[in-house]
Amino acid sequence: MANSSAAPQSAGSAVSLRFTGKAGEYFRIWIVNICLSVITLGIYSAWAKVRRKRYFYGNTLLNDAAFEYLADPKAILKGRIIVVAAFAVYSLAGQINPLAGLAMALVVLGALPWLIVRASRFNAVNSAHRNVRFDFRAGYWEMTGLLTLPAFFVPLTLGLLYPYYAYRKRRFFLEHSSYGTTPFAFDASYGAYVLVYFKVALMFVVFLLGSAVTLGLGALPLYIWFAAYRDGAVARLTWKSTRLGGLRFDCGWTTGGLFKLYFLNSLGVIFSAGLLAPWAAVRAARYQLSRISLRPGAEIGAFLASAQEQVGAIGDEAGDLLGFDFGL
Repeated sequence: MANSSAAPQSAGSAVSLRFTGKAGEYFRIWIVNICLSVITLGIYSAWAKVRRKRYFYGNTLLNDAAFEYLADPKAILKGRIIVVAAFAVYSLAGQINPLAGLAMALVVLGALPWLIVRASRFNAVNSAHRNVRFDFRAGYWEMTGLLTLPAFFVPLTLGLLYPYYAYRKRRFFLEHSSYGTTPFAFDASYGAYVLVYFKVALMFVVFLLGSAVTLGLGALPLYIWFAAYRDGAVARLTWKSTRLGGLRFDCGWTTGGLFKLYFLNSLGVIFSAGLLAPWAAVRAARYQLSRISLRPGAEIGAFLASAQEQVGAIGDEAGDLLGFDFGL
């Protein structure tokens, strides 16, 4: 298992995140969540989500201070009830009258940007570090414009526009997010995303050719290698292009490190019939988080103290938690 000492540092100029969770601890939470969700016919799943996120947030440390997940399970349950009820109405309308089903589908599509904005803001304002909440603010039409890319233009271009959508999506969510009153910034270029996804496409071709040459025997390890290359390349570009005030993020995910992580996790989950899923989740969190850092490290303490002074103990927006989460 990787540890925080393995995280990339540059002469002490960067401070890495640390994950202190343990597989045994999380297994107990995981198995109880599954059992109670089944017994309650899914009702407990809202509480299960909160317990899981609080465990991972609470074991993620920056400057020895843990992150917090503050959501109310009842709010999440309300959101899920609304989603289930809407899906039931849509299904019933389609069975009664095809035109009614089409009308309901249009209503759902029209509401989707609003749902995503509400869910994104709910998750942001219920996430905090040192009593300072994160935030997400975007308009309905802004989100609608973003969603037209994957819904219409990416299919029309046979996927050629996907790098632009990936670039726009990451830029959109980061530039509409903030920590306290400090907004995130994103300075990657579209050209950089085109180059990364061009290399990813070449790796996918290698996966296909390798699978054919090995008559399918090498398909799993070759796909895992492709996924490791893709995830590492996109994550490094995204994190290295992200800033928060005067702080810049860095990412040390490597293809080899992710391949080892994914391969061993896959084997563990498959051969344990899923019982090692908590172990795999903890390994993934430990590797990924310990290799994300902020620089310059000397300024992080001052920045966090300033954020606390600006926002206060619980934040000016603590009373506006939007009521419920749609589970998106």
